[in-house]
Amino acid sequence: MGSSAVERAYTHVADAIISGELAASALITEGDVAVSLGLSRTPVREAFLALESAGLLRLFPKKGAIVTAVDDTETAELLQVRILLETKAVQLLGERPAQIDAVEAELRALIQAQSDAAAAGDLLAYARADHRFHSRIVDETHNSVIDEIYSRLGPRLERLVHRVAARDPDSIDRLIAEHRLLAEHLRVGDTAAYDQALRAHLESGHRLPRML
Repeated sequence: MGSSAVERAYTHVADAIISGELAASALITEGDVAVSLGLSRTPVREAFLALESAGLLRLFPKKGAIVTAVDDTETAELLQVRILLETKAVQLLGERPAQIDAVEAELRALIQAQSDAAAAGDLLAYARADHRFHSRIVDETHNSVIDEIYSRLGPRLERLVHRVAARDPDSIDRLIAEHRLLAEHLRVGDTAAYDQALRAHLESGHRLPRML
């Protein structure tokens, strides 16, 4: 992304948007962020461009930036992409059985990170661990273009997860248990069961009608 100043500005604004501290349609300016972080406008401008690319901001020259809104259509479309990429990754991993145990061990560690974050009441860390769980599976496509696409979608997917956790904290234990089930389907190489469980996981968690 560039300099540490750019990364600092990016993380500051992204965290505020993902957590809902900056609500949809809120207006922010380069100047405000620069002053609050003690930075010049140049790295903030670069961070804003990256945030626009990630789908979190819409820029208006000489006016500022508006935090994007998330509607049910966008939510469904984002999750459809997740389903397509993730189920393909599980299928491909099933063709490399010698690697499954190592991947499953990493997924277990990420599930533990989710549990720890939830127990600490850190919903931002919980959302990030949730995304890393799904992202780690998508990594198994071994496709650099897919990696690039999924990385760019990351902040928007984290925002969806945080919204679910904040809206219904009692669902967190169930969603973590569903991750354990997904990891088990992956471990035994049951692609069909994984696909079905993933769809149910996303549909129930995000309160969407049946997808795909």
